[in-house]
Amino acid sequence: MTEQGIEKASSFEAARARLLALAYRMLGSRAEAEDVVQDVWLKWHLADTGAVQTPAAWLTTLTTRTAIDRLRHLQRERASQTTGWLPEPWLADVAPSAEELALRAADMSYGVMLLLEHLKPDERAAFVLHEAFDSDYAEIASILERTPASCRQIVHRARTRLRRAGAPLKRPDPAVHGRLVERLRAALEAQDRAGLLRLFSDAPDLRSDAPLHVSPNAQRDAARSAPLSVAGGARVAAPASEPLRSGQPAVVGWVDTITSLALQANNAEIVSMEGAVCIALLCEGDVVGLIDVLTDGATDASAKIVALRVVTSAARLQAANRMLGLAAVRQLLTRIQQRPDCSTAMSGDFPVDVYA
Repeated sequence: MTEQGIEKASSFEAARARLLALAYRMLGSRAEAEDVVQDVWLKWHLADTGAVQTPAAWLTTLTTRTAIDRLRHLQRERASQTTGWLPEPWLADVAPSAEELALRAADMSYGVMLLLEHLKPDERAAFVLHEAFDSDYAEIASILERTPASCRQIVHRARTRLRRAGAPLKRPDPAVHGRLVERLRAALEAQDRAGLLRLFSDAPDLRSDAPLHVSPNAQRDAARSAPLSVAGGARVAAPASEPLRSGQPAVVGWVDTITSLALQANNAEIVSMEGAVCIALLCEGDVVGLIDVLTDGATDASAKIVALRVVTSAARLQAANRMLGLAAVRQLLTRIQQRPDCSTAMSGDFPVDVYA
């Protein structure tokens, strides 16, 4: 490789983690983000970059514009899907890679990631660059080929649209959020439907990336009282003993569905996703579902779930299984066993119980 080629490769590798984090924030898919970064590498490799004074800025601009083009296509594709679309979860790694550290630096909750779908591609790019990557309006203007004043207005408009859509632009208290997620996990493990209902607000936003079906037992229990229509076409009913608050009837079907999912899995663990905790459902050691919640911002035990997302698509769970699945656990145990000087207590750092 020539000296110029080595310099170009070095410049790209120095920026790669940030570019991948940016593309993921834009597209909500790790696979799509990796494709975009690969396209950018090819263009960078083939371009005459002799006059480029700041490689990182050049690469950021190209990554943003490539992601905008890809997002326009993806949004048309996602709009035509009959089932819901959710961003691909990005779990926090035990031993963070450069990409993981870059993602944490560009911290943005999973719920906000979903609501970014409400924005047009240019709005999303401006918002992500400003809010997640601390880019100033002059830098954004250069990337989007607009004036700084126009970019300021775009970010303001995007922030307003997200607030209108219910985006919690500030993270809730992590301790309160963590306790609520643990209560959700415990209720799922105990199959406590009444306890689950008490965790939800009156009218939560409930979504999944695929049609979810209640178990035969849940359907049989539902048949004992009047059926209720819920999202996805399933019809279930509230247990007669559980009084419902205003707006909660539609929640009952989801409660039966997620308890059914938890019953089919043989383990539910708390894991870290996008810097906040969520629940991983594991079956025979592999992740079969991820449950993420948004809370109402209350700072005490009165906090409620205002949104719940269930990801069950095998394709979207591939990255999670590479990190938490049976093969990952076996690799960790092998490393522990091969190091007699290392205490097995280190397994406590792993986000799931390696001895379960």
